[in-house]
Amino acid sequence: MREDMFGNRLTTQSDQTVVAINQFVESYIGFGTDFAPIFEASDNDPDCAIAAAYAALLGIFMETPEGHAIARKYYAQAQSGMNKATEREQLFISCILDICDNRMGSLLKKLRQLVMDFPGDLFGAKLCQNTYFNIGDDETLLWVADSVIDRHTSCAYAYGMRAFGREQSSMLDLAEEDGRRATEMQRKEPWAHHAVAHVLLTQGRHDEGIKWMDDLSNEWEDRNSFMFTHNWWHQALFFLEQEDYETPLKLYDEKIWGVDKTYSLDQVNAISLLWRLEQLGVDVGDRWEDVSRYVAERQQTNDEPFYDMHYGYALARGGQTEALGRLMSGMEKMAIDAPDVTRKSWADVALPATRGFIAIAEGKFDEAVRWLSKAQPRYQEIGGSHAQRDLFELAWVTSLLEAGKFDEARPILEARVKFRQDVPMDARLLARVNGRN
Repeated sequence: MREDMFGNRLTTQSDQTVVAINQFVESYIGFGTDFAPIFEASDNDPDCAIAAAYAALLGIFMETPEGHAIARKYYAQAQSGMNKATEREQLFISCILDICDNRMGSLLKKLRQLVMDFPGDLFGAKLCQNTYFNIGDDETLLWVADSVIDRHTSCAYAYGMRAFGREQSSMLDLAEEDGRRATEMQRKEPWAHHAVAHVLLTQGRHDEGIKWMDDLSNEWEDRNSFMFTHNWWHQALFFLEQEDYETPLKLYDEKIWGVDKTYSLDQVNAISLLWRLEQLGVDVGDRWEDVSRYVAERQQTNDEPFYDMHYGYALARGGQTEALGRLMSGMEKMAIDAPDVTRKSWADVALPATRGFIAIAEGKFDEAVRWLSKAQPRYQEIGGSHAQRDLFELAWVTSLLEAGKFDEARPILEARVKFRQDVPMDARLLARVNGRN
């Protein structure tokens, strides 16, 4: 028996396998790029079922039919070797098989069990956090971090995970404390940087946020495309909310769009920033043409309602009619056939919201308000962070304004201004209500 970087037993005698597993684990938790060696290690060590499980997961991460074929290959290898694995490895492998088979209810239960029974498995804890994050369960997001922190008191990544869990549970001061602590322990901990950025944005501390992210930005250059673009997306939001629109457009062109135009979360970052700018009256030029083309070429949609809600607007805004039709047909199917855990989020939130977003792209704001009124109270269910979902809140508010429904928009904006004083974006929107009523 060998051990991984967190002291978890591994069923292997191969040094190559241990090295590849550690690279894979740290790349996932730390948003690195050393994933690929897990394929060769698993091929050379076919009896190590957990290595095959990691390889299967990497196939899923590829977001292509070819990737899914790779996942099925390693799925079979992991499944056949389970009887030789440790109890922890067997439970983890079972989770990966559930992901491949889209057994969401079973996956959620097993991930919680993995966290409770094996808190040393920080990879499993991160996977659990991410999965519950995608269904909007902030309580479990924090529970995961609290459950494993005592086993990882010397690990910056664990504090970064707890910082984000605390921020999503509105424990802002504690979240900032954890995020800063993680960064002091290990400067290259971009998830902790991100958690503190969330706090500073939520509290309207924009100048502090800009300095915090600027000082740490050199640590993101070698991180994967999502983490690199997402932290720059956060930096852009600080400027945007101060009504500096030139800087976010520059960041969009130089940092946010173009690292991996085929990857879902890179696309979501780009769509979100362009859409926010447009809602605030900024001319974004022909940028929708490029991003919508890449979304239209996606081989995989309808896996996350949060993603599809972004895709729908981008395709409509970019005039990608055929791809938009495919997306909406898939969403309608998910509203009927999705696993029980997510079916209502597709049917009652994502589908009406996306219809509303399409109406916004078409300039039909009364229709947009009608659709969005069905979805807006339940955005939490489709996952994403508070900061990410604020895009949809802005879409709701600006649709009310365009539809002339000022009395409905006013209390929403008054609450925003009261919560985050001295944020120019919020004050300008409220002034627009009062000036036009």
